[in-house]
Amino acid sequence: MNFAEKLKLIRTTKGLTQSDFAKTIGVSRANITNLELDNVKPTQMFINCVSLTHNVDKDWLINDDDNSLDGLKSYNDLTKLIAEKYEQLDDEYKVFIEKQIQELLIIQEKHIQQES
Repeated sequence: MNFAEKLKLIRTTKGLTQSDFAKTIGVSRANITNLELDNVKPTQMFINCVSLTHNVDKDWLINDDDNSLDGLKSYNDLTKLIAEKYEQLDDEYKVFIEKQIQELLIIQEKHIQQES
């Protein structure tokens, strides 16, 4: 199973349209369409974003020889650790972290648009 097939599998497993899936990672629907049709190759940033946003194993995502569904089941250990640490923060620090994440997403979206 190649990247294009795995991307579509992730999206359909979550019951998302191409538009809704695109919004979750800050790209256009057309970008998702082209990736699912294997018309374009994903950037490393896009792969990282899909992996983190949808909790799939990055190695599974890029390994065309891995036809298992194990990558869909994984939950990144780093993501778990971050969530645990986040829950320990006072509310004012949580707000700060959320703002920083929003800023990073804006920067990432601009970067992805420049690559397209």
